[in-house]
Amino acid sequence: MSKAVRQLHQETAFAVFSGLITKLPLTFLCLYILVELLEWNSALKIAIGTQVVLSIEAYIRLYGIRRHFSKENAKSHL
Repeated sequence: MSKAVRQLHQETAFAVFSGLITKLPLTFLCLYILVELLEWNSALKIAIGTQVVLSIEAYIRLYGIRRHFSKENAKSHL
């Protein structure tokens, strides 16, 4: 396995694992806020609200991961 392929696998595994760690607590928090505090009772509204929050979180998380690994790649090419 080449170094580039190994780097891609490492980045992918980190992205998946960090997603698993952050999504579950964030989902519970979103559901608590939307159902208990805001008293939303429409499944569609709850699903859309949760998805918006999770999508924003995923964008921020993946941006940080890509930025970190692109800096590592730039250092290794020097």
